[in-house]
Amino acid sequence: MSSETVFILPDILANWPWNRVMNPHSSPQMKAESLEWIQSFASTPHMQRVFDHGEFGNILDYYRMKSFIYNCSSALLSFLAYPLENKDILRAGYDLINWLFLYDETSDLMTPHEAQQLGALVLDAMRNPDRTRPAQECVVVEATRQLWKSMSKCSSAAARGRLMQSLENYTTAVAIQAQDRALEYIRDIDEYLPVRRETAGIKLAFAVLEFELNLPDEFFEDPLVQSIFNACIDIINISNDLYSYNVEQARGDGSHNLVTILMHHRNFTLTEAVAWIGDYATKHVQSVLNNFDHVPWFGEEYQAGVERYLNGLCNWVRANDSWHFESGRYFGMDGLEIQKTRKVVLLP
Repeated sequence: MSSETVFILPDILANWPWNRVMNPHSSPQMKAESLEWIQSFASTPHMQRVFDHGEFGNILDYYRMKSFIYNCSSALLSFLAYPLENKDILRAGYDLINWLFLYDETSDLMTPHEAQQLGALVLDAMRNPDRTRPAQECVVVEATRQLWKSMSKCSSAAARGRLMQSLENYTTAVAIQAQDRALEYIRDIDEYLPVRRETAGIKLAFAVLEFELNLPDEFFEDPLVQSIFNACIDIINISNDLYSYNVEQARGDGSHNLVTILMHHRNFTLTEAVAWIGDYATKHVQSVLNNFDHVPWFGEEYQAGVERYLNGLCNWVRANDSWHFESGRYFGMDGLEIQKTRKVVLLP
């Protein structure tokens, strides 16, 4: 356990050329409608029984879930993350992010078996969106069914196929995380990063960027495109680990975090771990900048879509960073001040 009480956040995006941009279709009405939709699943009698009586074990209490959904500022993240999308796709992306928060919070304290069960049910709901779900099921499954039906109206078949695969990988990784949590197992860096790329749900969120673009498979399979894609995911995840570490260590839930992993496996101090992560992230930033202008030509018909998709990935990185400091989720009312000073005081 480190005796340090303060650490300084590295400014990972100091040289990131993509600025903070808000989607012009964002509105209080869209926020209210999406929140009403997702909160309806935290307000059903079944979910209240789950939270109050532990039908999945002692997961969360009902009021914490209601408060979390309202206060996680998912609207801010969505409106920043999808600045170029039309109104329908923006709403789909916003609903997806709300769904990810719901899934994450619901599964966070599940046993490995419960997490596996939920993943299987969610995939079944996506594959059979017209089938009525049993009343006794966890309502995350019904939320998935409704989300999939609404997204199907504004996305290509190819985009939905990649989204389906990403969701299967996500639910599998969440179950692996639950297993690690049950065993109190702290992965080393090489084990952690591949799982982290899936548990964060960023691949799901990135799928929204291609909903109306109809880009060829060759584009997504290109090594440089994959390098940019994975580097953007890693930058987001590294940032999330840095920004969430303080809250997670305070509640004793920091094992699935790169800061903790470095301190555990490499015997780093907190300051050393944060510095290592800053250097590691900077290399990923430079990789994106080096590769961005060297992506191959896929033909005139695709060029505008290629540029829009790649810029979308990079917009997401900036959006994620801004959201952490503006939302209050991890830094409370001090977020904007910490964004300037980079100074974080450890919570007890």
